Amino acid sequence: MPPHVQPHSQYTATLHHARINALEGERFGVVSSDGRRFWLKPAAGCLLHPALGDAVLICVEGASGYILTVLERDSTTPARLSVDGDLHLQLPTGALQVQARDGINLDAGAALAVHSASVLLHSTHACLTTKTLQVSGERADSYWLQRHDTALHAHQYVQVHTAEFGDSRRRVEGHEDLYAGSVSQQVKNDWQLRGETLDLFADSTVALDGQRIKLG
Repeated sequence: MPPHVQPHSQYTATLHHARINALEGERFGVVSSDGRRFWLKPAAGCLLHPALGDAVLICVEGASGYILTVLERDSTTPARLSVDGDLHLQLPTGALQVQARDGINLDAGAALAVHSASVLLHSTHACLTTKTLQVSGERADSYWLQRHDTALHAHQYVQVHTAEFGDSRRRVEGHEDLYAGSVSQQVKNDWQLRGETLDLFADSTVALDGQRIKLG
């Protein structure tokens, strides 16, 4: 036989139905429909990870072979899709929909990145827990029937601040300081200032102007 010609294998690859009855590391013990026993690994294209009791399709050549796919499984046994290495899911056209009756649990490990032209979320209840949160953008709009904010320390820096209220009530248990270049207050009806002691200091002028001024 010329050296460049390889001899043909004495075995022919055949397909069989089989049942998984044992597990050892990454290999599964299977019993074929004709009663033969094999220890086989899942083929790379067998995305549904086999489990004990599964009915599978196997391809064997001699004593070696692969589990090609899972044919039947008990509905009470969880299903697991498994691939080695990186996985890239691509849809050149159309959309991808994921539907789960009892919820979705996503564990992204070290990082989760989402890129989208727009994101829309509808939920009855949402809870976000994180050690640090950074949000940035050109504009933010928020609409609530009720809103409660609680913080141990809060700091705000705003170039221009405008606030409009129907009614406003503010209560400071401790001390409050106000530093401003100038302060102007306009009260339409009445203005009251009450305290145990009131001190008014001016470096140059104190002016009181009104049709009636009552002291004491």
